[in-house]
Amino acid sequence: MRQQERGFSLVELMIAMTVTLIVSGAIYGLLTAGSTAFRREPEVADRQQNIRVALDLIARDVFNAGAAMPTFSQVFTLTDPAGGACTSATGLNGCGVMGTMGPVAAANRAPGDGGDALENTDVLEIVSTDEQCPAQSVCNAITPGTAGLFITREGVPGSLRLPGFALLTDGNSFVVQPAQPVSAGAIQCASGSANNGNLILSVLPDAFRVPAAALPQPNPAAWPPVVTPAIYLYRGRVVRYRIAPSNDPNDPGPALWRSETGRYSATGAIELEPGEGGFPGPGSPWELVARGIEDLQIEYLPGDLLWHNQPPLSTTNDWNSLVRQVRITLSARASAANLQGQTTAGGGAPDAVRGQLSTTVAPRAAFQELQMGSQIQ
Repeated sequence: MRQQERGFSLVELMIAMTVTLIVSGAIYGLLTAGSTAFRREPEVADRQQNIRVALDLIARDVFNAGAAMPTFSQVFTLTDPAGGACTSATGLNGCGVMGTMGPVAAANRAPGDGGDALENTDVLEIVSTDEQCPAQSVCNAITPGTAGLFITREGVPGSLRLPGFALLTDGNSFVVQPAQPVSAGAIQCASGSANNGNLILSVLPDAFRVPAAALPQPNPAAWPPVVTPAIYLYRGRVVRYRIAPSNDPNDPGPALWRSETGRYSATGAIELEPGEGGFPGPGSPWELVARGIEDLQIEYLPGDLLWHNQPPLSTTNDWNSLVRQVRITLSARASAANLQGQTTAGGGAPDAVRGQLSTTVAPRAAFQELQMGSQIQ
């Protein structure tokens, strides 16, 4: 008897091929998803780390705002003096490059100001002192805000970082001036101390001079100063943040920039800011803090307990004019090619995976002053 031929029918082969294709497609999908996640997650983690680093630095500067300064000082700059980059009616609010928040988010910001139509990034500027640097008492009769020789009782500490900014205060007002060391021999204070030094303080084109309520004088010296009223000298800081291109031809994307002397060099000359033609100039005080940061938004909470897009004007003996909290919002992007979840933002920004972090900080000096004034418990 002839043996029958054995094999698969056409139907069986079609079924087997279909099952194989389904399984192969599922495996390919898993491998593709894993590969995409493998590429995406490091980029997203790097983006979030950039935001955290930048947010932490800004938060520390906001926390120290107004340290060792008179109570009702305006330590958050509202607008630049004449000739500055942010001299419009809105001041530092929306003074920067186009942001990524969009019109809906902009309109929902700061109900105290009735929303904010400006979608551009904000600029933040904070006046403060360096508390790690010991205060000096001035013993010769010279008026802060004028150029001249300032003689201090305690000698010039290395932490003053000269040339640099000095902040002088008598408890009623403060002035920030650029200071230079003096090479001549020490001049003695009238009450006598062999351990004193000299500074030459020039005058900023737009020197800060802010009225404030009278306070009990601090006493960093071991003896009473000769000058009346007493003048104390601190290492001054005018910290300024803004968003601008990174200035790197290999990575021209947006970045967060920081300066400890505001718009000025350490010697008081007005310097180019990031994003301006010719930046950086010689002696530029600006440093790049974090790459990929494309939006910075700042809001202020004074005594009316409403968020505002601009800080209020500080008024003597008006506790409601003190900024009690500052809300900082940063947005960043990871723009490597072909990342899952990419979105498009306004202002010509490329497709990217975007993220945002926000934090609220209470300036320590204002908080302590509100406590001393029995405004908060």
